[in-house]
Amino acid sequence: MPIKIVNMIPNSLSGESGRDSEPNVSATFLDPSSIAASVFTLDPGNSGNAPIYISSDGGDTWVLNVLLPGGNKTNDTTLRFVGGSNVLYAGILRTDNSHLNILRTADFTAPSLMTVLVDKDNDDQPYVEGGTAYAGAGAGSDRVYVGENDFNAPSGHTATVDFSLDAATAPPPANFITTTRIETRATVSQDGPPTRLAVHLDGTIYALFLGWRSSATTDVVVVRDDNWASGANPFQALLDGDGNAGVRVVTGASRVPLGTLLGTQRIGGQCAIAVDPRDSSTVYIAWADGTTGANQTIHVRRSTQRGAAGSWSGDLATIAAATNPGLAINRHGAVGFLYQQLHAVGGVNRWQTHFQFTTDGFATPVTDFILADLEDNKGNYTGPNPIGDYAGLIAVGKNFYGVFCGFNTPDNTNFPNNVTYQRNANFTTHVLTDGLGNPVAASIDPFFFRYDTVAASDDFYVRDWTDSPSSGDNGAEPSSHAVFYATSDVWNRRGTLPGSFPNDQPDNEDAGNGVGNIGDNWAFARIRRNAAAASGSQDVTAHFLVSKFGTGSNYVDATSGDPDVTFIGADPVVTFAPPDLGPLITPPQQWHLATIASTHLCLAVEITGPNDPYDPPSLVGNTPGWPTTDLRIINDNNKAQRNMGLSTTPARGAGMSDCYYAIAHNAAPFPRNMELSYAVAPETLRALHGAEIGVVGGEAASLREQGVLRLAAMQPGENRWIGLRFPASKGDEGQLLTVNMFELSGEVVVNGFAMGARLGDMKSVIAEKLRQAKSVFTRLFAFLSLEAARELDDLTTGHIEAERHEEREFLGYLGRAAPAFEAMLRRAVAAGERGDPFAIIPATGNLLAAIGTGDAGALAVAFSCLLNRIDSWVTMLRLREGDVADILQTVRWQRALYMNDERLRRLASAREVVERSEAFVRGYGRRRVTNANYPGLIREVSEGLEETARALPRLNLAESAATLRQAEPDLRRLQKGHAGFLGLLQRSQAG
Repeated sequence: MPIKIVNMIPNSLSGESGRDSEPNVSATFLDPSSIAASVFTLDPGNSGNAPIYISSDGGDTWVLNVLLPGGNKTNDTTLRFVGGSNVLYAGILRTDNSHLNILRTADFTAPSLMTVLVDKDNDDQPYVEGGTAYAGAGAGSDRVYVGENDFNAPSGHTATVDFSLDAATAPPPANFITTTRIETRATVSQDGPPTRLAVHLDGTIYALFLGWRSSATTDVVVVRDDNWASGANPFQALLDGDGNAGVRVVTGASRVPLGTLLGTQRIGGQCAIAVDPRDSSTVYIAWADGTTGANQTIHVRRSTQRGAAGSWSGDLATIAAATNPGLAINRHGAVGFLYQQLHAVGGVNRWQTHFQFTTDGFATPVTDFILADLEDNKGNYTGPNPIGDYAGLIAVGKNFYGVFCGFNTPDNTNFPNNVTYQRNANFTTHVLTDGLGNPVAASIDPFFFRYDTVAASDDFYVRDWTDSPSSGDNGAEPSSHAVFYATSDVWNRRGTLPGSFPNDQPDNEDAGNGVGNIGDNWAFARIRRNAAAASGSQDVTAHFLVSKFGTGSNYVDATSGDPDVTFIGADPVVTFAPPDLGPLITPPQQWHLATIASTHLCLAVEITGPNDPYDPPSLVGNTPGWPTTDLRIINDNNKAQRNMGLSTTPARGAGMSDCYYAIAHNAAPFPRNMELSYAVAPETLRALHGAEIGVVGGEAASLREQGVLRLAAMQPGENRWIGLRFPASKGDEGQLLTVNMFELSGEVVVNGFAMGARLGDMKSVIAEKLRQAKSVFTRLFAFLSLEAARELDDLTTGHIEAERHEEREFLGYLGRAAPAFEAMLRRAVAAGERGDPFAIIPATGNLLAAIGTGDAGALAVAFSCLLNRIDSWVTMLRLREGDVADILQTVRWQRALYMNDERLRRLASAREVVERSEAFVRGYGRRRVTNANYPGLIREVSEGLEETARALPRLNLAESAATLRQAEPDLRRLQKGHAGFLGLLQRSQAG
């Protein structure tokens, strides 16, 4: 892709000739075309306050807005938009009193000063980062972090972080906790000036600083916090071999005294850090060291194990005679690397500004752009430090924005990748002029650049959310809504037409199950594009997947070999003509749900454009959030899912309670305590007065506006059920009363679902209950061979086909069905063993009691609750036989055990088991390996499994290992046996 470079000085300031250096940049979260930048630029109006630069067109043009207090210009200044609030935060060193200020504004385009939140003396180089929490007690709050060099620190521990966990709206000091020392070791008198930060939305915070140990040496130190720095001892998660917090990536590196010159530029402490938005375990750092200015060298290194001691790579890149490193990682995991390097042409020093781009972590030659090749010293500027102590680089979704500075001589040979000037510039005579045509001396200007890895005209997306016809997802990455699964643009229908769009939200229908057309369904997605194309049509492919309703259940697709789900035909394709922005609806994707399967499902889509693939790994065999908290739906606008289960209840209310159930599945390859947070809107809570929520088999609790369900000691692949019981409430037809459930890892939402009620008229309620009953009777007959279930299915089918949706007909139907129903369920529950975990027998009694009232509304609600209990119970029994959706997870679990269990690592075959498992996982993520390859994998690792059985005889694994060697063709039974083998190994670790 071409790179865009813009001289940022506005045309109205064509006569200025200041040192406009040390730039920083940030883009708004919801609209990346709105950008703010800070530079050492004087207020032309001499107001006593300083300007920032703002752009509303993606960096093509820039204007000044005076909103920084403390003098006509500032010293060190950085700024950040940190989340969906679009609040801008800044850290500045004032020029009027040299104090450090932390600032905030809700509208960076308004002509009013930013609010001072923190005022401190004797600090240097404030550096702002942050993120927005998606859920938990601080859901929606801005988490803001300011790294700095605080000279008030005792014993030279000057590397410091100030932070607030809720900074957006509170009055000053906006909950800021100041002077958190992250240096734990002795220094020569201070740390290096920069303290740089990287924030991941899973709550992981990294900080990098240079620990000055002597006048000639420094350590390169990384600290980490795993919970938004909200604990009592923040930034203590990384311990080094000496027991102190902070891993020393390098010890005793050479450093020059602060103020040493490289050319005419001051050096003496530059560094940068970035975390992969897909996986907080991967972090990159860059720093500069050397014994003289001439040999100062930038180094780039990486850890894929959360920065742990011993996990850091060697140098991935080294750049000699360079300064001002910048690092950023985009949503695809590509790394951008910015630096400025001194070189000489004809004996004259010049600064080359480079932007490098790598998609494989520097493993192969990088794409290298020379942004500018400018004089080190020119014209009337003779002072040191012309380009300043830092430049700026950020990732914006898939793309990169950056800022740097240098001499502004208008000469095309200085800009090998072209440049645009706003100020008056003659590229033929190489002369700058003011507004009257008078020559202007060359000086230091800021330059903005933008590298789009995916052009806006190639960027296709599926909405994660739609609130109304005028409010919806614009493809922002990450998504700005925590409830990204309830109103997305992927949906199911029982026919080939896409249905209606009330409130611009697709009308989703629960799936049908059964033989023939009864189990036929059609999946749809609406696809949009961020900008029109100049020419040429583009085909976008939609790939659909389904999973069991709830959170953590892994997705299956056409390649999974799932006996319950069949996708019919090729992936649908939608064609965008050059002017099309969408939304364009995909052709229907037919899929079939088997008789035995539950209709309570989640639906997902992954789209691929010619230049815009989905971000691997695929959802197939996976669930959002695991095996790592990679936020794969939130981060990638090529993916969307719908996880919302609603029971249609009478809008007139009824004197009974309905219920709904969802699976909580531990998709992690290790045991864990699983936390589900829920949130209920106040008006919904009032409507659902008396509702209860809880884990099946445990105590239910009264529903509140917010709460947390804790599922202790969940084993890999284990399923538990969440139940919501709610009264049928009065309201408007079509009204949704939902409880939003969030799966948490720490404080980050990694997945979620919504369940509750849809209020409807009695005819629609009866129609849904009849369809639901047919599905449940079909499942009971297929799974338990109960003849009474077949007879009830026939009775129900007759009512459905005749469209008997009147209340009196419904009362007659249940009057005939109920006696056989009760007897059948008592036999079924007895056959299922393990008691009655879903309280089916008491719910049957409630139905019989409701029949006595003669109230069709009460009957419908009691019937619905009973059916949902039965459906969940059959799913529980079914999952005991194995689950092909868990095949990839089981292989990841195997890989983790043989990598991490010391008993297994000692086995001769352990390495092969790990390598075979890793190859399977890697190929699966790109859809090059499928479940069809699973029996082959088991045969490949069977020798290792049998060696394990011999090495651990007390676990009685020999028979299980021998059975697995046969690699049964039944994938469900094979997965069950494999998971059982690994489960014994897992549980024996604790013993």
